[in-house]
Amino acid sequence: LTGYFLDRHERVEQSEKAAMEKAREAQSRLLQSQMSPHVLFNALNGFAELIHKDPAAAEGSVRSLAHLLRQLLTFAEFKVITLQEERALVEDYLHLEGLRLGSRLSSIWQWEERLQSRLVPPLLIQPLVENAIKHGIAPVKQGGILRISIREEAGSLLLEVANTGSSLGVKDGTRPGLGLGLRNLKDRLALAFGPDASFGLAEREGWTIATISLPGDKIAP
Repeated sequence: LTGYFLDRHERVEQSEKAAMEKAREAQSRLLQSQMSPHVLFNALNGFAELIHKDPAAAEGSVRSLAHLLRQLLTFAEFKVITLQEERALVEDYLHLEGLRLGSRLSSIWQWEERLQSRLVPPLLIQPLVENAIKHGIAPVKQGGILRISIREEAGSLLLEVANTGSSLGVKDGTRPGLGLGLRNLKDRLALAFGPDASFGLAEREGWTIATISLPGDKIAP
């Protein structure tokens, strides 16, 4: 009789864990799925500027956006992608923004190729890039520089996006009022890694720096 109740208790615990995992996955997918209309809305605002100034660039932007949205919809079906795939998506996004900002946007990649096969949740870097351009580079007449890097440090995988340009007014690692992309990003990190992952904002020597730290031992090679 004791064995029966112990076995039943264990099965109930396993069912509860499985249900919680499914709930976390569903919530993460919901947060991720919000990115497509979010990116579309921001891009359409940018197109409004181009239609009158540069119709040819506006046409190119529509094609780039269609390709980007196709990637976003594809990635919505996966729990993890490689950093190489994430970079390809970000490069498409930068091409889209480059049509709008022209020479005002410069980008630097500090990318360790040996880390490109690492698996991470989708859309970790793109929201950081979007935020850097929207709040740091686009508002400044002369534009700015965007620096994207990945590296390993003390057993953690660090994803970093830094920009020159307008200051975010970061205080204590946060800035109230940042958009949907960053809020979703923080929530998805918490769902995937709990307290083992972190997100931070800092300002150093004219750069605004957004950093994601992921536990290296919980990311598949």
